[in-house]
Amino acid sequence: MKKISAIIAATIILSACGEQENKAKGQQETIDRSAADIKEIVGVGKVEPESKIVNLAATSGGIVNHIFKMDGDSVAEGEKLVQLENETEVLKTSEIKSQINTQRSQIALEKNNIKDAEWKLNNKRKLLATTKNLVSKGAETGQVYDDLETEVKTLEVALEKSKVNMQMAKSKLQEIVGQLRTSEAEAGKKVLRAPTAGKVLNMQVTQGAALNQYATYAEFAPAGALIVRTEVDELFSQKLKMGQQVDIRYAGSQEVIAKGEIIMLSPYLKKKALFSEKANDQEDRRVREVRISIKGNPGLVINSKVECVIKL
Repeated sequence: MKKISAIIAATIILSACGEQENKAKGQQETIDRSAADIKEIVGVGKVEPESKIVNLAATSGGIVNHIFKMDGDSVAEGEKLVQLENETEVLKTSEIKSQINTQRSQIALEKNNIKDAEWKLNNKRKLLATTKNLVSKGAETGQVYDDLETEVKTLEVALEKSKVNMQMAKSKLQEIVGQLRTSEAEAGKKVLRAPTAGKVLNMQVTQGAALNQYATYAEFAPAGALIVRTEVDELFSQKLKMGQQVDIRYAGSQEVIAKGEIIMLSPYLKKKALFSEKANDQEDRRVREVRISIKGNPGLVINSKVECVIKL
């Protein structure tokens, strides 16, 4: 009796395992079949500049003295955005320029000293030659000749000294000019400029406020076309191809507001980034980043949240 019960129990277990295996196999076939029948993929995306939004950082710290551009203003490359307090830098630059003028005067003086030394030396050399002839004829003493020869040597030393002073003065001028360039560069850092042509999205400083070095003072959109950046779950990542057509619509709406096509596919899967709840979210989801060009000029606003319907 016990043997019959054991056989029945084993039969029931084997039957249950077979049913579970068939059920799992059926579910897998259903998933694979449904995945194969997918005609479109919908991803949530964001409208961005082609070169992405740039956080502009201050090259120098200081007090905000003047703001030239505000939110929505278009700017050219190098155009002033913010002026920081620069009185110290201006005074230092002015002082160095004064030193340069003084040093140039010193160089002019050394040039005159060289000319004067050369004139005196030439005259003494002529007199020395004349005296030598007179000494050879007995018309002048050797002592006079020796004294003139000593004077000539003294003037030669003085001339060389003047030439050395000239070189030193010129080197000093180059040094001061270098200091001027440094000072002007420091003063230039007090003027925050647009790195490229584009548009100011969010000016984050106010006049009179303190701004730390390397702190972000504005969000900036470089000039260029707008794109949509979206993310597609790894389950469908292999179905994506360059050039696939995309319908763009506002989140929660069925109305197509723009058309586009895929222009970039990330070569790897990464953690979901767009619209994450938390920066340190531990959810194990991998997605493929997709960038979509926008056809025409539908007037989409930067940072708009949209749905991207990718046609497979």
